[in-house]
Amino acid sequence: MFKALNTFIDRLESVAMVAFMSIATIITAVQVVYRYGFNSSLFWAEEVVIYSIICMSFVGASMGVRYGSHISVDVLNAIAPPAINRWLHIVAAVLGIAFAGFLVVYGFYLFFNTLGRGQLTAALRLPMAWFYLPIGLSGILLILRYIRVIYLAWVKPPVSHADELAAEADKLA
Repeated sequence: MFKALNTFIDRLESVAMVAFMSIATIITAVQVVYRYGFNSSLFWAEEVVIYSIICMSFVGASMGVRYGSHISVDVLNAIAPPAINRWLHIVAAVLGIAFAGFLVVYGFYLFFNTLGRGQLTAALRLPMAWFYLPIGLSGILLILRYIRVIYLAWVKPPVSHADELAAEADKLA
């Protein structure tokens, strides 16, 4: 079940990232052509690009957990034996779940609160609440990713950073 869910989330994140990046790139290119080619502009282009980049950031947070590419301090990871290293990964993932839980609770609170107020975006005049929805959804994706990190750390203890570097050096030799 973990594998099927992970594959589904991988695909969902990849499609969302490509869609948001394409939207931002295409609209920015069109805006440049309009501005410098026709001496005009699209009044809504900047807003769409900003919201697209914000959505990419929230999807990218979950992808960062998937690839283990978030900023971290690896001093303990480098010197700890595998048994301790496992618990370091689990504690870090539990803290990540706590943070993601706040994203879910307050993200959906912000979404429903703003939806109830009927606030609209400045240029597009769309309900602002829909642009807050990625906060809560990102929290859910993060929780699922951190659960997978815990599962993988429990099933197969992570190696220390020093061992990882030594294995890479052996491959090069």
